[in-house]
Amino acid sequence: MHPILFKAGPFVIHTYGVFVTLGFLLGLSLFLYAARKKNLEEGKMLSLSLWVVTSGVVGARIFYVLDQLYWYLEHPQDILKIWQGGLVFYGGLLFSLVAGLYFIHRHRLLFWEIADISAPSLALGISIGRIGCFFNGCCYGKPWKWGLIFSPDSVAGRVFPDQPLFPTQLMSSVNLLIIFLILVVVGSRQRLTQHIFLWFLALYSVHRFMIEFIRADYPEVLFHLTAPQFISIILGISSLVLMTSKRGYG
Repeated sequence: MHPILFKAGPFVIHTYGVFVTLGFLLGLSLFLYAARKKNLEEGKMLSLSLWVVTSGVVGARIFYVLDQLYWYLEHPQDILKIWQGGLVFYGGLLFSLVAGLYFIHRHRLLFWEIADISAPSLALGISIGRIGCFFNGCCYGKPWKWGLIFSPDSVAGRVFPDQPLFPTQLMSSVNLLIIFLILVVVGSRQRLTQHIFLWFLALYSVHRFMIEFIRADYPEVLFHLTAPQFISIILGISSLVLMTSKRGYG
């Protein structure tokens, strides 16, 4: 709705960047708190967090640019302007996992232990970041007569000028907050604590699969489903298989 939070001459603060930064800081604080409870070295956990987040942003941006390649071939100067929005979660997840696995292997840490304590932080961070998507007008929904009209300066406003759209960003934010609370409850139960990360992947996959039906920023590719929906199906099934497998953790 309001892509620019503050502007004074050439100095511009984008609302999207503020909420993404806020989500990162709160998620990081929660992760470090959980790491201390596990008696993990805080300095090493901070380095891991910065390594994973940086890789995740790069991956998320690469996937977004590839998805909108027609635009960026004509506007290559905008490729690095991530403060204006344009990150794909699954791209960030892939790059983050690869970077995290490398760091964990190098420092001889336990992957599942780190992954499980990071899951609630990830859900909370994304929940806050989606509010930035709302103000930025990206990740927009389909036309809806009771929806909201986005600024003509936003992506949604350019694609659907003066048309009310379903606020999928806010629904995503609420859904991720609910997932965060579920993960907190799951984490408080001893017999389920080793499945928190898989719970996150499974719940997020369900959320993303369902919300794609009312999002308008991804085209249908096959069987009236979008690419994120196919990824959600694969990720969700894989999470459930690992969750029920005795070989999931070690």
